[in-house]
Amino acid sequence: MKKNIFLLASSVLLAFILFTTCGLDTYYTLSPPTGPIHTPVYDAVDPDSRYFSFTSAVNTNPDTSFRFLGTAVYYRIYASSSTMLSHRASISAVNTSSDYSAAANRMISYGYQQLYTSDGSIQPLISAEGRKVEIRLTNNQESVSTGIGNTAQISIDSAFYKTPRRALGTNKTFDFGRYDKESLGYTPKDKYTPPVSGDEDFENGTVENNKYYVTMYAVAVGRDTTYTTYYSNVLYLGTIGINANNEDN
Repeated sequence: MKKNIFLLASSVLLAFILFTTCGLDTYYTLSPPTGPIHTPVYDAVDPDSRYFSFTSAVNTNPDTSFRFLGTAVYYRIYASSSTMLSHRASISAVNTSSDYSAAANRMISYGYQQLYTSDGSIQPLISAEGRKVEIRLTNNQESVSTGIGNTAQISIDSAFYKTPRRALGTNKTFDFGRYDKESLGYTPKDKYTPPVSGDEDFENGTVENNKYYVTMYAVAVGRDTTYTTYYSNVLYLGTIGINANNEDN
């Protein structure tokens, strides 16, 4: 009887030691960017409304073994508004607190790319915390002497930060309507090449009326000591339409 009690006690003690020494897997959570402050609508007519605005994420994780990296901005170009809306609904469906990285992982699985700049890749795009970020992807009469035009740019707290570019390189803009218009002074032509099948940032499909759709998300990013990447819930920033029949958008 005493032997059985001793064996039982030993088993319980061993199980306790294994549990306490192995422990549970550590999982970090991140607070997402907030807003959006301004959300563009893809069928908007007014070019002045075609910009994205939000507040960058703030590090709320007290664990010093976890490194907060900043706020990443992801985008994807669509040929079809229906596909764009389908992907958006799918991402939204898993954008919950029960699994913080689920929406980001689904977004990335759809081929979303981090926004590039004319100075190269910055990942994540925004390291400053709690700042107002504005992003305009296209130029609209930016050379008008009256100053009423809009310039493609990324700004932080209303100050110029970077010039946006597609993930294909520092020379790839979103001004698709300026392709093959050297007579208007838009050179080199390659700078304005519209998306084509095989581009990593383009959801291929039938382009109707030479119009493209660009959807963007912002997400907080961090990393632990094992270099595992963590994401917050994603923040939908909006979708703009780019009419490649027009040089200004």
